[in-house]
Amino acid sequence: MSKASVSRVFLVLVAVGGVLGYGAWQNAFYVTIERTDVHPSPDPLDDLTLVDDRLEDLHPDFDPQRVDRRDYEGWQINHSAAVIRLDCPDIRPDRETAMTRLYATYADAIRESQRSGLTVLPSANMLDGFAKQFDDGLYAALDLACFRGDAGFSPSAVDVVNDLFSALPARSQARGFLAAALQLADRPVPLDAHQQAAADAWLQEFQSDPSRSKPISFYTWNDDLRRVWKFFRFLQYRFDQDHVAVPREIADVLASDETLRREYLELVDFYSRLTNPPDGLNLSQLIGTDAELPELARRHHVQRPVVSVLPSSTSRETELFNRMFSSGTAAQTNLMVELIRRIRSGEVDLTPRQDSGWYDQQIHALETLLLPSRGKESQKLLLTAKYKRRLIQAFQALITKRRETHARQLGPADVTSALPPRKIRPRLRVEPCATFYLRTARSYAFLESFLHVNHEAELGQLHGWREEGQRETDLQSELASIKQLFYGFYLVACDDIGLAPELRDEEAVDVEDAYRSAEVWLADLTHRDLAVDTRVSVPILYDPIVDTTRLWGTLGVRMVKLNANYVRPPQMRENADSPWQPLGVDRLGDAKYVIAVDEFAEFSLPGRETLTRQQLRDLADRHHSKQAILEALSKSTTTQK
Repeated sequence: MSKASVSRVFLVLVAVGGVLGYGAWQNAFYVTIERTDVHPSPDPLDDLTLVDDRLEDLHPDFDPQRVDRRDYEGWQINHSAAVIRLDCPDIRPDRETAMTRLYATYADAIRESQRSGLTVLPSANMLDGFAKQFDDGLYAALDLACFRGDAGFSPSAVDVVNDLFSALPARSQARGFLAAALQLADRPVPLDAHQQAAADAWLQEFQSDPSRSKPISFYTWNDDLRRVWKFFRFLQYRFDQDHVAVPREIADVLASDETLRREYLELVDFYSRLTNPPDGLNLSQLIGTDAELPELARRHHVQRPVVSVLPSSTSRETELFNRMFSSGTAAQTNLMVELIRRIRSGEVDLTPRQDSGWYDQQIHALETLLLPSRGKESQKLLLTAKYKRRLIQAFQALITKRRETHARQLGPADVTSALPPRKIRPRLRVEPCATFYLRTARSYAFLESFLHVNHEAELGQLHGWREEGQRETDLQSELASIKQLFYGFYLVACDDIGLAPELRDEEAVDVEDAYRSAEVWLADLTHRDLAVDTRVSVPILYDPIVDTTRLWGTLGVRMVKLNANYVRPPQMRENADSPWQPLGVDRLGDAKYVIAVDEFAEFSLPGRETLTRQQLRDLADRHHSKQAILEALSKSTTTQK
């Protein structure tokens, strides 16, 4: 190779090396950043406008006597003029996979969170889930007692229907209808061939409609409860004006027998208070008038121009949906979001009416989850938009569960000075939904008063039910206990945020006993009723135009982050003789919790199909996310058990 060629090769190598060297030098001054965007799935609640509260709108007064019962590292603390901010930070699915998992029970979710070193705060969902086990057991016991004639329920509902049947004329066409009901109660009566054929036709029509005949909720626990479901649901059949002959013949019997009429009305009135007033006419409202059913419905202020032997109960949600979809289809409407929107706007008022039953009282307790400003605690809490969404999600789940209970009838100083605590953080013991707890306690007080004063039932002789059998404590004691417990949750929530409790004189609450009962309950979250599978569904609307049944369901329990911090600080003092001292911002810290919440969903099934608890749970056990469960539901059809 010539010298010229060598020189050219050398220059090329130098040039290449220079380029590579410059690239390496340039890269030394750059850092590659990888970013993962987290996009939450679309949520129907996105249509609702939610904004953060403003601190300048909150002005709680300082009350020097409002001292937290618990000392704070040897100091006294006063939250009365403090404001606590509540927020639900986003969950990173790529890093916090345990927070996206759905659990069958609150106990499972709590246990896994505690194993991960997280601080679990009892949520409104969890406390309500605990209470639901009592509610289900109580309703089951009362339904069975009414059906059988136990504990002061005399005569039984079956006896009343049997007496109505026996008093009908021999050729009455109503005999076939009542005989079918008695057959469902395992109380067959003799019929001639023609009447037996009529009874069989009634039964065939009933069994062909799973929305009426298929037991759901706790009515799948045993054969007796299945009979109760079928007997009462059958008698809720709605006769319209074109088919009014059968109920009019039964009404004629009531008109001629004052004792039987009184017993029948006691039965109707009992369920009007245990759940809610009827959504249609009862038999006694046909007596002494030839007016048509639409006119009678207007006179008696009932929703439907129909008559039933034992009418189903009304509710605010069904009243709304009946108005919205009196003509046309609900196929393109999210029913839950529509209900929430109407409650928030004031169009639907959850305040109990004069004739409201227990269900209205229960749903009224949920109001401040949608309208937090109506709770006395609203001046003490600054809620972010994300936390308001969490409260709305709680409403979705809790109304589903409360409705499912009624599914059959609904339609820690001595001498030395203590050092001030280094960081002052909110010390919540329950999610601070104080008004929700108070109204729930009052709903139990309503139920207790109704059962003791307006009915002769001996609650001390009855026991609530679980799927495995009867509960250990009698209903009278258990009802008083759970009422006291929710008063206690209210008092604890007030204490945690420095809110003065407001109890009515007539409530006669033993404040110390109620507070202690809540403290004892909250100290140990291994309660049996928290280990019960919480997944349920309840039908809410049948749309004949598209032949589908809309359901609300809770698909499992998941954990949500909840952060609490003072945005207006509390005041502290060393002891009762010391002056109150405002705290500087540098002394404040955040409290980080996780809370157990329910995963709500609205979905449709073909025809009049419904789901038992077990059918929903079997399907959810095979799929581990909300999306997977809903996709499986959309592909499945149910078979009646």
